[in-house]
This record gives sequence, structure tokens and C-alpha cells, in this order.
Amino acid sequence: MNGEIVFSYAGHYHDNLPNPHHSHRGAELVLVTAGSCETAFDNGVTLKGGPGTVLVTPPELAHQQSNSPECETFYAVMEMAGSEFSTELRTVETGNDALIRQWFANLLELNIPYSAEQGSALLAAIWARLTLLEQQSDNRRTLHPGVRAAVAHIEKHYMEPIAVSELAERSGVSQSHLNSLFRRSFGVGPLNYLTAVRMRQARLLLLNPYFNISEVAARTGFREANYFTRAFRLFHGVTPGEYRASPSETADRLQVYEPGGSPDGAAPPRRAGSNSIIA
Repeated sequence: MNGEIVFSYAGHYHDNLPNPHHSHRGAELVLVTAGSCETAFDNGVTLKGGPGTVLVTPPELAHQQSNSPECETFYAVMEMAGSEFSTELRTVETGNDALIRQWFANLLELNIPYSAEQGSALLAAIWARLTLLEQQSDNRRTLHPGVRAAVAHIEKHYMEPIAVSELAERSGVSQSHLNSLFRRSFGVGPLNYLTAVRMRQARLLLLNPYFNISEVAARTGFREANYFTRAFRLFHGVTPGEYRASPSETADRLQVYEPGGSPDGAAPPRRAGSNSIIA
């Protein structure tokens, strides 16, 4: 069993059920998956969250959660002794991170029947992922405000059509300046950044055998499966089917497009260097 994190139990809140004033012996993580919630703590702090927000509550701190009618959350309580992870009261914004959502759902499955060892191991992975997401968020605070706005829009709407003109308008800068800012920050332009985000999500979805290629394409912003397959192959050097069959051998074969390149093969992709984005 994990010596630092011990899984106590997990649950799923939905259907606007009553949520009384309460506390937990251990630390609690709450992931909001739909609607919104506002939690008032006995120390006078009130925190709000929407889809993708994870609320970190330290042990023994009493609180009461007020939820919108459509609110849905997954929660887990755990004992933590000498852990490297902080249980400081706060929220962590995970955006559309597919792993966090999947892992919270998996914890619920490990609750009945109770699987302490597996649940503890999964919680360690969740905490590590939350720490990474917090670090990435801290890094983004050093970015130009226009780049932060564009990145936030891409991360939230990558499954929709996005044009550089739209990103520039939201960022409050010209298209040429936005391109320059992205290249300075990530080594690629905004459309290539968008492609990398879509490919990151595609890789995650391909690990789920219940999604066919057309469904993965639709969920990552590609209207046609053939177009998605060409883009995926240009980016990774393998087809979606080949990646699904052997992800461990192909996951790190990251490629990005040269300026002016496209998933249709107008320009050959190049390997990402140390200054390029990591998808």
C-alpha cells in the first residue's frame, strides 16, 4: 500500500442532493464535472468552482457546499502522512484534462468493492497530475497576457474551429504580433500549438478502446476521420491505429509543422526541439 497516501473512500454527487455542513478525518479532493459549486469553510474562506475545478480541502476543516441544480462532482477522501503533496486549502484548475476526470471516475469504481492498495496508487497519480497542472499554470502567468488569453481559449475550445484572427481578437493584439509572441514562448505559431493540443487529446482518447477513429476525430476538432488520420500521421509519424496498437513505442514521436505547413502535407513536419511546445 502507498506509504504516504491511503485511500479512504470516494463518491459521486449529482441530482442536487442535500449537502450538509461536515468535515473529514482525512484530506478531500473534489472534482467538479458539471454545473458550479461554492464551498464555505469554517475558517472564513469561500471557494468557487466550475467544470474542471478541483477543490483541495485539508483534514478536519468543516465546510458546507452550495451547488447549482445541475452540479455534478466526484470526490475522494484520503489519509496523508508525510506526503510530498500539499493539502493547503485551494482550487486547482484542470481545464479539459482527460486523465483527471477519468481517474476520479476510476476511484469510484475502486470504492465498491473497496480496493485500498489500487485506490492509494491512483490517488498518488492524481496528486502528481494536479501538481504538474499547477506548475504549468504558474508558468503561464509569466506569459504575455495576449498569449495567456489565446492559450486559455485553445485549451477550452480545441474541439471547435479556431482561426488565428479569432485568437488575435480575443488576445487584443494583431495576428502577426500573436504569431511572434507564440513563437517566442513556444517555438511554434498558434495554429501549430492548437494542433499539438488536439493531438495530445487524441492520444488520450485513442487509449480508450471504446472510441473508434471517427469519434476521436470528432472529439478533437476534425470533421473527417481521413483528415484526422493524415494530420495524426504527419504529427506522430504513425497512424492512429498504429499508435493505439503500440502507444508506448510511438507516444514520444512528437512532430510539429513548419511555418506554412498543414495537415494536408503542404510542408513536411519537423521534430520538435527543446524550444518547442510539449504536447
